[in-house]
Formats: sequence, C-alpha cells, structure tokens
Amino acid sequence: MADLIHPRVRKVLETDQGILDAFGMEVLEAQEGRCRMRLEVPAHLVNASGFAHGSIAFSILDTGCAYALGSLELRGVTINANTTFVRGAQAGSELQAEIVVVSQSKRLATLRGEMFLVDGGERTLAAHGTFVFQLIVPRVPSS
Repeated sequence: MADLIHPRVRKVLETDQGILDAFGMEVLEAQEGRCRMRLEVPAHLVNASGFAHGSIAFSILDTGCAYALGSLELRGVTINANTTFVRGAQAGSELQAEIVVVSQSKRLATLRGEMFLVDGGERTLAAHGTFVFQLIVPRVPSS
C-alpha cells in the first residue's frame, strides 16, 4: 500500500510533534492538496460545560491546512481563519477532519475544512471553516 503522507509533510510532522501530542492529533493522509486527521477529545481540553474546547476544532483544521499545503510542497502561515461550530463533542469523542486547498495564487492559498463527530461509523458535522494562508519561502539559517 502506498504511503498516504507526502514526504514533505512527514518532515514537518517531526517538528510539530509537540502540537500533535498536546491535542492528541493524528494525520491519516496528506496528499495532493488534501489532508485527513483524527483525534479523540482529551479530557484536559473539555470546558466547564462538559464540551470539547473550541480550540480543538480550530487547531485540527488549521494544522490540517498546513499539511494540505505541505502535500503540494508549499509552506504558509495563517493570516485569516473563520471557524463555525455546529455540534459539541465530549471527552473521548472521536473527531475527524478533512481539509482541501480550494485556490492558490503566487502569494496566498485558500483552504476549506470540515470536522466530523464520529459515532459508530456515523459522521455528523461538528465544525467547518475557511482559512487563508500567506505562502512563504522557508528561511535558511545563517551559518
């Protein structure tokens, strides 16, 4: 079976491991301008109302955007993001995110992401968002 994660994204994953661990995120696929991720809501990220903190949805969508870009051998930084929360999740809930690059110019890329609550194989929309990334050229450390 072919590797579902682009080699450029694999290199970035090593650097991002702390972020991935903090939220319990796992990259399932990052190829051809698309990314799929998953996580189980960690108990330490549940708010006083008993629901997953909104930072989880934002973080998995935003992080997935970076990997979708990476799969096209691009790098960028978020300059605008809009996230809409549709349904709450509780500790232990499985969430899956799907992100796709919608458009790209010389300097900007626009991406769309959806996050689903997964229960018994059934997926329900939990959040969605649009993200604009400014494309950057990685800096080379001076010697």
